[in-house]
Amino acid sequence: MLILPEALPSTAYTINFYSFYLTTPTVYCTGKFNAHPSTMRRFVMVKRVALERLSREGADDDILGLIELLNSSEDYFTTSSCAGRIILLCIPWIGAKREAKFVAKWHRKVSKEEVLKAIAVWKEDEREEKREREKKDPDGEGGDELWLSSQSPILHVACASMDKAKQLLNMAIESGFKYSGIKSVSEWRMMVEIMSTERMDVPLGRDGVLFCDDSYLDFIISKANLMLDRGRHKLKRLYNLLLLSSR
Repeated sequence: MLILPEALPSTAYTINFYSFYLTTPTVYCTGKFNAHPSTMRRFVMVKRVALERLSREGADDDILGLIELLNSSEDYFTTSSCAGRIILLCIPWIGAKREAKFVAKWHRKVSKEEVLKAIAVWKEDEREEKREREKKDPDGEGGDELWLSSQSPILHVACASMDKAKQLLNMAIESGFKYSGIKSVSEWRMMVEIMSTERMDVPLGRDGVLFCDDSYLDFIISKANLMLDRGRHKLKRLYNLLLLSSR
């Protein structure tokens, strides 16, 4: 039940969501109620900007159909997305996100030859950096670490109401995206993060030296590609569930 002050007519509200606070007087409600038209206008305005950015920057082919289906609804729009990727990452230490450098990244399955070619570039770069480090500090610590990472699809979707956010979240979880959740809530939108459990992070070497042999590298790459395939199948399941729900 919503209790409104007399000065705030209930006819001014048009979008549904679940909890909301007014500062003077303090009002809290549970259940559905309608939001002010300005809230709706903001949702539409931000959606327009997000779609313009999407048209300029594009999206991964394997997730484009799902994005277009979501954005065709008046209740949703996507703010960021990735269909899943395999990356080689160079980091000075675990957790150094700002200092991390991409050696290579693929938004598709990758071959051993492609990985080895990227590793060769990393080795050469590390040799150059090692010579520079030794000139400055002969007794200094070693160089950066090389990691291979396989990451699941991820999608951020702005929803016009809590009902729609919950509906999307249920479909995402049913499709296999078990790490999905409502990331944030504001007066004008609920942000749903769609993400799966498939992720692998493996250290491969340090200071230009590769620690694993060919057979283990074969094994790692095959698992990375398998995880990418699993993510693609889940995207298709989510697309089909959304398509059914929109009919």
